[in-house]
Amino acid sequence: MTTHEEIERKYEVDEHTSVPRLDGIGTVELRGEVELHAEYFDTPGGDLASRRIVLRRRSGGDDEGWHIKLPAPHGRTELHWPLTDGDAPDSVLEPIRSLVRDQEVRVVARIHTRRTLLHLLGPDGAELLEFADDVVSASDVNTGILRIWREWETELLGGAPESPEERSALLDAVEQQVLAAGATPASSASKLASALGRTSLSEDRVAPSLDRSSTAGEVLAVAIEALVEELKQLDPKVRVDQADSVHQMRTRIRRLRSLFASYREVFDRAVSGHIRDELKQLGTVLGQARDAEVMRDRSRAIAADHDGIPAEVGDHLADAWGGDYGQAHSRVLAELSGERYFRLLDSLDEFVRRPALANGAFESAGELIPIALARDLKRVVRRARRADAASTGQELIPLLHETRKAAKRLRYAAEAVTEGDAGVFGKRVRRMAFAAEAVHDLLGEHRDSVRMQQHLRATPSTGDYAFQFGVLHEVERHGAALCLAEYPAALAALRRFR
Repeated sequence: MTTHEEIERKYEVDEHTSVPRLDGIGTVELRGEVELHAEYFDTPGGDLASRRIVLRRRSGGDDEGWHIKLPAPHGRTELHWPLTDGDAPDSVLEPIRSLVRDQEVRVVARIHTRRTLLHLLGPDGAELLEFADDVVSASDVNTGILRIWREWETELLGGAPESPEERSALLDAVEQQVLAAGATPASSASKLASALGRTSLSEDRVAPSLDRSSTAGEVLAVAIEALVEELKQLDPKVRVDQADSVHQMRTRIRRLRSLFASYREVFDRAVSGHIRDELKQLGTVLGQARDAEVMRDRSRAIAADHDGIPAEVGDHLADAWGGDYGQAHSRVLAELSGERYFRLLDSLDEFVRRPALANGAFESAGELIPIALARDLKRVVRRARRADAASTGQELIPLLHETRKAAKRLRYAAEAVTEGDAGVFGKRVRRMAFAAEAVHDLLGEHRDSVRMQQHLRATPSTGDYAFQFGVLHEVERHGAALCLAEYPAALAALRRFR
């Protein structure tokens, strides 16, 4: 797969309009005419179009092959694979698997384009911009309607300026000539949308206007929708093993579970309980990979941060975790390609469309949410007291782990209602979330340090590494002790919110 950032503008033009003169901007080179044949694919429910995503197979031209076009901040990101016959290969569908799932992907439009190309060159011969004069014939497969039109496209090339301001200036200069020639900005930014008789592949989403007087159900439904969307965006990153993607996906799953648990009186538990169970199962699989990844990276980091410890010591420590991570990531990929995961995504989509609400959902957010947060805070304090009463280290570690999980749930419940479109609470709740995060982070660091000590004791070492292992064990033991020393103050800061 190759990736290309596409920044272009489209214009409507009638059949008699002459191509504009661009020689006042740069050197113009005629690149000839090409015939392009494309088939566009989508699911029966139009899941790709609803996200402004295009999947096509195109023959002809320099970039024939399979293409996926994804929305991007300054245009579109185009993914490209070599041309094959028949259905879309699995490798092509992987980046959109969280949307496609196990559904049929079928042809929704066929488009033929007769394209005449001009390239605009700079003084040094660099290719700045491509101007395409397209005559398009498009058929809507579902309706059989044939639509024919002419359009112009201007697209930045590799030699275009790097700064956004200079790029816009170049496109603006060309646009001035294009409009002067008689063209108008296109009502549709996509050939596929035009082929289907639309001005856009999807409708623009209007962000809800919420405040504390909004119902708890309205606020939390928006928070859940945002997390579900983030989960889907992380899916392709996990599949290609992008750094930190497993951790981020696991975190979104935990945040969703926390919302369903912390605000349980808002949701119909017959529905939310099933979703929580499925999220827990997926989180467990991701957790195995994430834990191995953390320990692998920590092995190298503690060696690199300590003077006098050779890098190969960290590599030796990391080898075992690296093998565990590879196996765990393979299990993650199998899980993300299974029916159970696809049905979980279906359930989340259905919940976003029609939230399953209980009576608490109709109370105001300003009344219900502070009560739920106070309850979660009490839960942290209760678990912390049990840890304080532990008489031995063997008892302490699992109790601290339970305290950490309770603090994390409080943090996620508080952050959900202070961020994004669901952010209806202000400084006090944000400070509570920050205090819960401090407790969670200290106990998480302590837990990782204890695990690393166990790893150092259990990992076979040669005589050359035995001393270094002992040094790193003491470093980790000291670090764990510091976490426990700072923990009471962090917990006291969180308790002040009672």
